[in-house]
Amino acid sequence: MDNPSNSILGVRNLSAGYGGRPIVTDINLRMRLGDVLGLLGANGAGKSTLLKAVTGQIRLLGGTVTINGVDLAAEPVRAKSQFGLAIDAADLPSALSGQQYLELVASIRGCSSTAFPVAEPLDGLGLRPWLHSSIADYSLGTRAKLSILAALLGAPPLLIFDESLNGLDPVSAWECKQMIRDLAATGRHAIILSTHIVEAVPGLCNRALFLAEGRIVRSWDHAELDNAGSSPGAFEANVMEAFTAYRTRATA
Repeated sequence: MDNPSNSILGVRNLSAGYGGRPIVTDINLRMRLGDVLGLLGANGAGKSTLLKAVTGQIRLLGGTVTINGVDLAAEPVRAKSQFGLAIDAADLPSALSGQQYLELVASIRGCSSTAFPVAEPLDGLGLRPWLHSSIADYSLGTRAKLSILAALLGAPPLLIFDESLNGLDPVSAWECKQMIRDLAATGRHAIILSTHIVEAVPGLCNRALFLAEGRIVRSWDHAELDNAGSSPGAFEANVMEAFTAYRTRATA
């Protein structure tokens, strides 16, 4: 299996969609431990479809995905044990309390419900007072915090946050971003952050991709993000230029 010493995700010629119709096509991506990848794109660009394909929630129409050297199609259970996904806050089981949900996820992963890779995340995100309340009573932001914490359980090497910063209050958003930086700095994790908060990407991510109509149309490496982030609004302008250039080519 393809497993360089610090490689965690390999996506090769991926095509995926629904009902046999591709939504994302020709996706190639490799991530290494320590990477924080910002995944950008307008609504309907294919970000969530790509993440569902990478995490085995939908079948691939073509290509391969390997997670920590494990082929997702050949060994799905083993491959899925290598990542933590913060599910959509709306999909959390409302009938459970926060504590019950963490215990459920921990039981599936074979770890303790307090097996987090960072110290005191419950307090950092302000979730502890809500743990024994029903998820049905949570606000969108509180649900997002619970979903983020559940993704961390068992300290999987690949962490995936699909628009998980949405709905967080400023303090919790800051805590979450700092936690992402700290996790990446350990060299034991890689993080994918799908987000519409474009201005947060240069200071948080060392790589970024922009999707349009299911294709990667622009990418930024660490140096390019540093340069773009040195001037207020520069990265947002970069993103808009990429989208405009792609739309112009597509309609020419």
